[in-house]
Amino acid sequence: MNDHQLSMFGEPSSPAQKPVKVSLTKTIAAPAEKLFDRWLIPTFAGNWMFGEHMGDDGVGDMNNEVRPGGSFNYTVIRDGKEIVCSGDYQLIDRPNKLVFSWSENGAATGLMTVEMQLEQADEKTKLRLVLQVDRAIIDDPSVIKQEWELRCKRLAAQLSRN
Repeated sequence: MNDHQLSMFGEPSSPAQKPVKVSLTKTIAAPAEKLFDRWLIPTFAGNWMFGEHMGDDGVGDMNNEVRPGGSFNYTVIRDGKEIVCSGDYQLIDRPNKLVFSWSENGAATGLMTVEMQLEQADEKTKLRLVLQVDRAIIDDPSVIKQEWELRCKRLAAQLSRN
């Protein structure tokens, strides 16, 4: 058998690439409940997820329906253009785990799923992210990892001030 399969129209097609999982961890000086709130309350999420530190000019509407199967829509202004970051909540296990999909302007960005896990020890919480990246859309998953590392750094900085 060769490397390509025939499609129903007789043209060769590439085998589907498996998504790549990229993970990162960060210990944050805050209780898990407080950290979990920062992911789900729109005002808080807008302050660390978007803004000047991410290259965004501003944050617009932030809508959130927090429940399994619920969705979110966060509008940001990037380079003078309105971008809507949206997704669906697949799992909400407060304050331990959160899983949601991610798209921008309704299109795939290469980032398919964000899985956030929290483990609290004393007054600190270990945050672990697993980002599922579609290799068919983005060649270098480290770009997405860097974006989320920057977001987590901003989140930790904000929580350390409170």
